[in-house]
Amino acid sequence: MNRLFKTILPAVMVLTAGFSHAQQGSNKIITLIVPTTPGTGSDIAARLIAPRLSKRLGQPVIVDNRTGASGTIGIGAVAKAAPDGNTVLFVPNTMAMISSLNKKLPWDPVNDFAPVARIGKMLVSVVVSPSLSVKSLEQLIALAKSKPGQLNYASPGSGTPHHLRSEMFKQITTTEIVHVPYKGSAGAVVDLVGGQVQIGLFPLHSVLPMVAAGKLQMLATSGESRSHWTPEVPTFRESGIKGLNDYDWVGVFLPRATPKEITNRLSRELLAIVALPEVQEELAKSGIIANPGGPEDLAALLKKELVEWKKVIDDGHIVAE
Repeated sequence: MNRLFKTILPAVMVLTAGFSHAQQGSNKIITLIVPTTPGTGSDIAARLIAPRLSKRLGQPVIVDNRTGASGTIGIGAVAKAAPDGNTVLFVPNTMAMISSLNKKLPWDPVNDFAPVARIGKMLVSVVVSPSLSVKSLEQLIALAKSKPGQLNYASPGSGTPHHLRSEMFKQITTTEIVHVPYKGSAGAVVDLVGGQVQIGLFPLHSVLPMVAAGKLQMLATSGESRSHWTPEVPTFRESGIKGLNDYDWVGVFLPRATPKEITNRLSRELLAIVALPEVQEELAKSGIIANPGGPEDLAALLKKELVEWKKVIDDGHIVAE
């Protein structure tokens, strides 16, 4: 009997905690772990949602930027966290990339996480230093082909969406452009403005101030049609580039063993928050397009992109730097 009691007690405690969390709230702090630096799409979304989520759940909610190793440290912290709903991952599409780039990760994007909600998506742009003296994407590609290996592009680090999308761009355009990884977006953009590096594929919102100030030139944006933020800038499709992954995204995950009651409750609350007009407006001010979806939608997106980015990595023989 004692052995049976010891076996079932942990399961009962988890379920009891889950129902308590879902129905009553508590003083237990919920931590939204963001594996990217402040000011990134995931960080912006997490900080906008946190106070509203706190109010709806009746629990304190904080944001913790757990950066390092291209996001793997923060992601890993959630994989190892107690499956009680109190440690939540707000993550960009790095989630679909890094496992194919680094074969020795201590976590798996599918087996170690429970998808909760899809929050939003961000358009991507290609920007160049004004010193490069090109006025269109077609001119940039022609210049890169005439100088193989002589131009370089900046990214916030190996395995980031910026890095792998740039490699996808190189594969589509058959150009040789050298990768220069930085420790975060800030340094990459500063050197791009200064001309130490020439090219960058960055989320549109993150470089708009520099473009508006004339410190960077935007040559193209992703998406099916021109962005209302930059109606004068053509899309990649208009510039003859087809097949480039269009969006960065923000998704929310919990540890895989989290009880369904907790996962579903958190999903409902997050989607209700993202559906609020004022939240969508605030997201849009930061260049994030609200794109709410439930656990199944996020799981399908992750599955699709795991295949897509693995192909880019394999075809390009890309390794972690």
